[in-house]
Order: sequence, then C-alpha cells, then structure tokens
Amino acid sequence: MEACLTRNVPCRRFRDGLFTEITDAVAEEVRVTICLAGGACRRLHAAPVDVETLALGYAALEMLPPGQAPILVRADGLRFELGIRAKAPCDPDPSLPRPVAPDTLVGVMGRFIAEPGLWDGTGCYHRAALYDTVNNTFVARAEDVGRHNCLDRLVGYGVRHGICLSELVLFLSCRVTASLMDKALRAGFRVIVSRSAVTEAALCAAREAGASLIGFAREAEGRFTVFTDALGKVGL
Repeated sequence: MEACLTRNVPCRRFRDGLFTEITDAVAEEVRVTICLAGGACRRLHAAPVDVETLALGYAALEMLPPGQAPILVRADGLRFELGIRAKAPCDPDPSLPRPVAPDTLVGVMGRFIAEPGLWDGTGCYHRAALYDTVNNTFVARAEDVGRHNCLDRLVGYGVRHGICLSELVLFLSCRVTASLMDKALRAGFRVIVSRSAVTEAALCAAREAGASLIGFAREAEGRFTVFTDALGKVGL
C-alpha cells in the first residue's frame, strides 16, 4: 500500500521583511506495524513507498537475533506479519569492498547526491545506498524521512536478495551518530561514507569494530575526511 509522497499545504512565508501566503509541499509519513509470528509488534513512521522492504529490514535488525531472518507471511495494508527462518550463511569475500581511490570516492559521492529522488520536492528526505566497488555501481538506494529507515530499507533489500552487505560500501547523506553506526555495524557494513558529519561516539564504535569511516565527502569541494580507515580502503 502506497500513498502520496507529498501533500500541498497552505502556509505563510516570511522573507525580506514581509509575510506571503503560499502553498508548500510537505512529506507524507504513514504508520507501519510490524509483527513477528507469535511475538510482539513494533510501530514506526515511514515514507509510504516500498514499505514491505522496510519491514523486512527493520525486523532483521531490531526484532531478531543473529542467525535468524524474517519472511513475509501476510500484508494487510500497512500491517506486516512476518515469519522467522534460519538466516542463510554469509561467506563474504575478504578482499571486498576493494580500496577506493580519492578521486573516485569524491565522484561516487557526487553521483549519489545528484541522482533524482524523493528529496527533490521537499528537502525532507535522507538517502542511503549500497556501492559495489567492483562494478563501480550502486546496487540499491533508499530514501526516507528517517535516517534509520533508510538503513532498514537497504538491509531489507539485502534480506530479499541474499546479499553480504560487508562486501559493499554504505553511502549516506546524513550525519553518522552512535545509534546509526551501531545499526550499520550490526547490518554488516565495514566501510561507511557520509556527506555529513560524524560524532565522537560513532568514531569510537567504528575504531573498535575495525571499520572505515569517512565523513564530509563533498564533490563540489573535492574533499572528504578520513576519520578511521583500519581496513585501508580509502586513499590508495
């Protein structure tokens, strides 16, 4: 079930000392209910697009222990009933993701930000994507009003397609906080690149996990900041 992504609302804009009556677009959110068979239900707000993938990813990260994965049993509008199966073993290639040259990383971030998407209408959405260093392509992209929802959507994509997320680079438009880093590490990511800032707690978590964390990646300025790169994935 999907609804309109934006709604036009009347409002007043103050500019240059004057108020003007205008109509502006605001992002829609819907209430999603996720229930495990014989277990508790969780509710969250999200953008009304591809909600099933979000439900699978959220359940995999926030409702199930390691070694288990969700499967869709029944969808009733925005309510999803999920079963539980054994998670297929992930045997990642230790050479992946491949090291990324500085100019390449900056260019990839530029492509990531420039692609048209939901945030074009309101500026309200965050964005995340899975980058394949072998083929220099984005495997999947997700947008939502919530930063964590974006990551849940990518994990749901991984659940559906049996992807080892540790072989891919996580690109983000948003700041990397401790909670987001924790979720990224639990999902399996070991290389995280953000257009925005990182917090000290996120950096400590990345260092402790031996992950690589890059922030402030800006194509227009031709720059990024390597906060930690234990894996040696950036700058070769």
